[in-house]
Amino acid sequence: MPPILPRGPVDQAGRVVLRKVNHRAPGFISNMVRSRLVGHQVETGQKILVFQVAFTEPQGLVEVTAATVIEFID
Repeated sequence: MPPILPRGPVDQAGRVVLRKVNHRAPGFISNMVRSRLVGHQVETGQKILVFQVAFTEPQGLVEVTAATVIEFID
């Protein structure tokens, strides 16, 4: 269960890097993850489908926007 975070303004993410947790997942799933992230808040360690957030710029809780660079690593 994710930690309960205080409400309030958060920084917009410049970059979010996701690491694949399940290596047998199909490649097209990255498009699904990308569409789920935009408009939501994420932080390091959070799981989204078969990916885990490896790190964010800036660090901590950030909001993913259409301008955020989303990278996928194995």
